Amino acid sequence: MRVKRTLVLDLERRDVSVGDTITVRVRDTTNRPIEGARIEAGSGRHWTDSTGRCQLKFTTPGFQKLVARKAATDRVRYEPATALVRALPATKTPHLSQYR
Repeated sequence: MRVKRTLVLDLERRDVSVGDTITVRVRDTTNRPIEGARIEAGSGRHWTDSTGRCQLKFTTPGFQKLVARKAATDRVRYEPATALVRALPATKTPHLSQYR
């Protein structure tokens, strides 16, 4: 008999500047980290470590849909999780000399 576990996708934050790194964590509903979960972000693929975490970096602005998946085993079937991240255009801090 297979047990069904629902994945949960935790985001460090939902808004991130283009070029900045964001950490995501995949866990189940009992708060256990999911190692080896695949995170799909656009055309990119990333995998979680033993703590259920991985880091993502977006190169273009806009909304990015994240999907976390884990392949089934003989005993466990995983339900995928989704989340939405907004990648904001990178801002440039004005140099103080502009205000003199």
